[in-house]
Amino acid sequence: MSEKIINLSVDCAIFGYENGKLKSLLIKRDKEPCSNQWSLPGSYAYFDETIDNAARRVLFELTGIENIYLTQVKVFGEVNRYPSHRVVSILYCALIKSDLFELIAGSHAKEVNWYDVNEVSELPFDHNQMINTALQWLKEEIWRKPISINLLPDKFPLNQLQDLFEAILQEEIDNRNFRKKVINMGLVEKLNEKTKGGQQRPAFLYRLKKSI
Repeated sequence: MSEKIINLSVDCAIFGYENGKLKSLLIKRDKEPCSNQWSLPGSYAYFDETIDNAARRVLFELTGIENIYLTQVKVFGEVNRYPSHRVVSILYCALIKSDLFELIAGSHAKEVNWYDVNEVSELPFDHNQMINTALQWLKEEIWRKPISINLLPDKFPLNQLQDLFEAILQEEIDNRNFRKKVINMGLVEKLNEKTKGGQQRPAFLYRLKKSI
């Protein structure tokens, strides 16, 4: 069995989007410290693996989620962030469509579940700060990269994209300003197709540009 690096850990802030809501993935710990408390999925890295591989392994072992793209966001190295000894943690983040994944609690997780980001209570260690840091990263990246490309159909009316942005930014956005901004920034391209059916007037469809 590989040897753990007891001073180096990885934590994963995984956000799920479903039905217009942004949720955070949490596990219920089954070991000390902070047993029976909800926290981000995280654990120690091993000597014989890269940090990126450690993050993917830990996420799969604790939640059953695999084959997603994780981005390294920040290093958390406060001296007293862990109660028993010095631990530096590297935070990873991902934004996924939550209903596409089956959650399986494993390793040192009693339970695993999604929680509305606005209803997450006090977490152990510095995990609330980690969530806030990851959310801020998302708010900045969503205007620069097509990180929402797996959360929307290939073709969509702009109101669907606006709903997603509002969930991540956690604020209402003026419809006209949003439309103008995403088009001027080249985030989307307009198609010569419109929505069909429904009670609302047909709207033009768009698609995300994969290269920005």
